[in-house]
Amino acid sequence: MKIEEAWIQASETTGVDQIGAELGAAFTLILLSLELAWWIGLGLFLKNRRQRHTNSDDA
Repeated sequence: MKIEEAWIQASETTGVDQIGAELGAAFTLILLSLELAWWIGLGLFLKNRRQRHTNSDDA
């Protein structure tokens, strides 16, 4: 059995052959959205922490 035939049979068995470009694009968009949300959340957390630290020094 050639490697190409084995690959095709394995992809058909696992359903990998049904994953199209649309699913890949959607997955990429989800990852980018999560990445953006992570950085925005981190920025807001650090900004809030810095403001609390500055306010506690003034008191």
